Amino acid sequence: MNALTAPLGGLLGAAIGGVLWAKYIQWTGHTAGFIAIGIGIFTGAGMLLTSSRCFERDARTMWRVISAAAAFFAILGIFIGKYLDVQWNAVAQIAEQLSQEHNISIEQAMPIAKTVFKGQSVWELMQTRMSRIDLLYGAAAAFIAFRIPGIQRLRDYFY
Repeated sequence: MNALTAPLGGLLGAAIGGVLWAKYIQWTGHTAGFIAIGIGIFTGAGMLLTSSRCFERDARTMWRVISAAAAFFAILGIFIGKYLDVQWNAVAQIAEQLSQEHNISIEQAMPIAKTVFKGQSVWELMQTRMSRIDLLYGAAAAFIAFRIPGIQRLRDYFY
């Protein structure tokens, strides 16, 4: 492997974590921001796995760059998860909310929900589905993703 393929593990880990988070929300109906920590673990481990053979164990500056890239990819994975959550789950949840508010069936509320969904941007819907605690979980995910490639024992294990 070379240095150009090293970030692919982090990107792949972030994408897998984001998809799993969106699927969890779809299956359970709960946002569960703590799953963002799992995205950080997937991303950091992915970066470590693909970077361990590309760089020397003692190249501190390069490992700091790898760690910073892992933190960036973790945040990207969270945005992937939120984006997919909106794409997969927003219409059904809007329909359920309309059904409860106006005392109509889900089938009657679904066309209205689709209209409401098309009238809002994905970014607006992502913002409405986030809370302040999600920022804390995002920071924790980025920190964990940053730390995993920086742990010397883990690097030694994969060398």
